Amino acid sequence: MNKIWIIFEREYLQRVKKKSFILSTLLTPLIFPFFIFITILLIGSDEQEIRRIAVVDESSLFEDSLLIGNSYFFESSENISSLQTKVLDGDLYGSLIIPPMDIYDPKAINFYSKNIPSSDFINDVERVFEEKIRSRKINELQLDKSSLDKLRTNILIDTYSVDESTISDSGELDVNKSSSGLAFGLGYFNGFLIYMFVFIYGSFILQSVLDEKTSKVVEVIVSSVKPIQLMMGKVLGVGAVAFTQIFIWIVLVFSISTLTSIYFGIDSAETTQIVNNQEQMDQSKEMVAGFYELFSTVDISKLVFVFLIYFTGGFFLYGAFFAAIGSAVDNLQDASQFTLPISLPIIASLMFMGVILENPESNASLFLSLFPFTSPILMMARLPFGVPDWQLILSIFLLIVFVVFALWFAGRIYRVGILTTGSKITYKLLWKWFVMKNY
Repeated sequence: MNKIWIIFEREYLQRVKKKSFILSTLLTPLIFPFFIFITILLIGSDEQEIRRIAVVDESSLFEDSLLIGNSYFFESSENISSLQTKVLDGDLYGSLIIPPMDIYDPKAINFYSKNIPSSDFINDVERVFEEKIRSRKINELQLDKSSLDKLRTNILIDTYSVDESTISDSGELDVNKSSSGLAFGLGYFNGFLIYMFVFIYGSFILQSVLDEKTSKVVEVIVSSVKPIQLMMGKVLGVGAVAFTQIFIWIVLVFSISTLTSIYFGIDSAETTQIVNNQEQMDQSKEMVAGFYELFSTVDISKLVFVFLIYFTGGFFLYGAFFAAIGSAVDNLQDASQFTLPISLPIIASLMFMGVILENPESNASLFLSLFPFTSPILMMARLPFGVPDWQLILSIFLLIVFVVFALWFAGRIYRVGILTTGSKITYKLLWKWFVMKNY
């Protein structure tokens, strides 16, 4: 155990003392807000050029001219070929062709442009002409437009999560206001963060093992340390570096949050009362207070605690395999061949995250959040939506079992591979190393 600690200490101190680690740890939390700020600034300062769009109307739906956003629509009598030429030359952004149509069975309207327009633009144009057709139908059917407009109703749904652990004074179960949008954002952020950390620090382990093997330093080290002790020391050391970085980020986030609340005079425990008195607040304070109110519905302490559990499990699960690969190969080119099968579950987790976030209670979501190779990412994606305790406990238990298996499996390959050079590595050879006895 003492030898594992020595290797752990060396790996840890060697990395945390680097300037690159210090700079990345301190600057990374500021990078995302900085890019968001720059993006907002550029969008706000962007002078949107008016885009000219010619309209050929064969159904008398269009009247004179129309401005939708920064798009100016004007009626034209030119033929389609001429308009398409002007679009190619840049004289027009696009041309809109409205064919003769029956308003009760309308045909598609054609839009021609050099570049593919955004979906928002197309939706805006569709809504405008849908409203024009609706108005014509109202006139032909001699309906009362004001009465029909009164039939239109917009409903907003406020969502609340029921907490069975506490009961209010009236004897009813306590409820907390929730937000599906916030849950979606937190789920995606948590899953992506674990995805990023597992890949980055897993590659650190692989690179560290490979460097020592190719430089022959490992041959000196294993003369006094068992290979399994060397592997465990490296995995624990790199893992501690990751934990240090995460801990510093958590402290920075909470510090910035506290300073922000103090600056704006917001008591997070009484956020709701502040928001209800919005007349006495300026716009910036109102936005910050609303932000705090939104996050007050989330159990941050539970989220952070569970995040650390899944990050630890995911890191050790994949870190062990990365260490085994690093010990088996002689160069990075060979390593890439064997890291692909290990990386596929991580990549698949990111691909399936959209499915999980859209339907967190589906059978697919349940299976993927319990399956140990995908649960570190996808259970964290589900967590903000609310996960039954038994599913969370079962998922963590299965993850721990697979972590123990991964460390044992990787250790048996590591003990042989770390001292083997010049061999052509195949999956058959790796299996031979795994089953080898008394090595």
